[in-house]
Amino acid sequence: MPALVLIPSDGPSEQELAEIEAAVRAGVVADYLAALRTGNALDRFAAEYLAERIDASTPDGPRLRDELDGLNLPAAA
Repeated sequence: MPALVLIPSDGPSEQELAEIEAAVRAGVVADYLAALRTGNALDRFAAEYLAERIDASTPDGPRLRDELDGLNLPAAA
């Protein structure tokens, strides 16, 4: 049985929002890596599109698209 969660009437706290955003970002990265691993171009494009939309909605935050692009670079020796 799922636990009950009390939600304040003024919405989620800053900490809760940060946790939600981190989970969404991690999901996009996981989807992108899975698409690269399977060679699924449509899923890769979908993850890239979501990353761009997230970046557009948070102009002052870290760039998720840059993070995805960095996953394609070979590791430094």
